[in-house]
Amino acid sequence: MISKVRWLTGMLVLPAVVLGGAALMVLAWRERLPDSLPNKGGAGGRPIVSTISLEQLATVLLGVPAILWLAGLVGFVLVGRAPAARAHWMRTSIQVVITTLAVALAASLLIILHAALDAPTAAQASAPSGAVMGVLVPLSALAGALVAFLLAGRRSPAGRAIGAPAPDAPRMNLGGQERAAWQERRVLRAVDWGVAALALAGTAMTAALVLTVGTPGWAGAGAVIVAVALLPMRSYRLAIDERTVKVKLGLISREVALNSVRRADAIDVPADRWLLDGALHGAGAGIVLLPGPALALRLADGTDFVASCRDAPAAASLINSMRDHQAS
Repeated sequence: MISKVRWLTGMLVLPAVVLGGAALMVLAWRERLPDSLPNKGGAGGRPIVSTISLEQLATVLLGVPAILWLAGLVGFVLVGRAPAARAHWMRTSIQVVITTLAVALAASLLIILHAALDAPTAAQASAPSGAVMGVLVPLSALAGALVAFLLAGRRSPAGRAIGAPAPDAPRMNLGGQERAAWQERRVLRAVDWGVAALALAGTAMTAALVLTVGTPGWAGAGAVIVAVALLPMRSYRLAIDERTVKVKLGLISREVALNSVRRADAIDVPADRWLLDGALHGAGAGIVLLPGPALALRLADGTDFVASCRDAPAAASLINSMRDHQAS
């Protein structure tokens, strides 16, 4: 029931509030706005090159996300037939993309209209600066994406596996102890370098653009905002105990109940599977950082969960042994 409320809120209520709220603001401001608005030029004291009618601007910036929202609702229903892990990831992706686009375009519209309030004609209307558009729009879109992602929640439990893993599954000697633990932590240096490169490039680009084109050059600060948003993705953690297998990459986390695992195996993920699974399944089917060794879990609902692991054979043996104790 809770998951249905989350999906309804994220896919129906949230886009409706964003687009409906923006439409109401347009109607409330209509009497204070000129019939046409600057389309090119007008920012930072530059002359207006061309204009666009208020109705056309509002139709484009609200109509496009509205059409995509309706298409997303159809896709949202259709992917429900896919396996649970894949369906959850695809629905989450649809929800995040639709909300991000709706918030970004609605925010752009309101910022443009706010700058032109109380102007009698398009020639006297102001256009928002590049700094405002380059900072407020990405921040609004990022906030919308985060809310949509949190509303998606976690995938429903896979159920309870019956019996012990198959006899050929790898095991380790626990010395009669059911309780054991596994911890693996990694700091992803590639993300560190990427964040540093984006931050430095964004800072340099912003400084250069501000000096050459003026206020609109602050739009280059968007690269710095992206760098800050990527910072949490530098940390990876895999934890196994007698109850759960937990995987976390920055803000993305997955938790699998140990009693839902039919068996665990160590596999080697090839590059083509890593790319394909990341594109189609995402975090719904696990978190694989790079091609190479990984822990593969076959779950009670028939789906697989794969996570990067430095010593995958030992982790798989530990899980199968703990499942033996649970089944005995």
